[in-house]
Amino acid sequence: MRPALLITIVAVAALLLAMSADARPVRTDCSRRTCSYTFPPATTAAMKRAADRAGWLAGPAADIICVRLPHRPAALACAAALKITYEHARKRLNQAYAQGGCFTITASPVRFSVTPLGSRSCVSG
Repeated sequence: MRPALLITIVAVAALLLAMSADARPVRTDCSRRTCSYTFPPATTAAMKRAADRAGWLAGPAADIICVRLPHRPAALACAAALKITYEHARKRLNQAYAQGGCFTITASPVRFSVTPLGSRSCVSG
């Protein structure tokens, strides 16, 4: 099997797994200048597991994480930023998962961070 085809198959499978029933919608908080997208712990865990299954390749990881953003321009900016700041995003997603917290993406400029469980924007369920 060709490597490109195999990578595509793995990415699609990972994306479908990441969008499982335990994944809840993203919380969106917008101001005049930017929006923050906070994924609840269940969604953070689903994204981390899917990225693990995809081997943490930058392209599939961007598809797994950024496709969940409700605003298309933010999703595209997220995908571009993730390919540049890949290791930082990976570290933050792993931290959020390990802490049982939320993975947060802030747009304009795109930043990846951890939001502790129990904070105003990170609630379980």
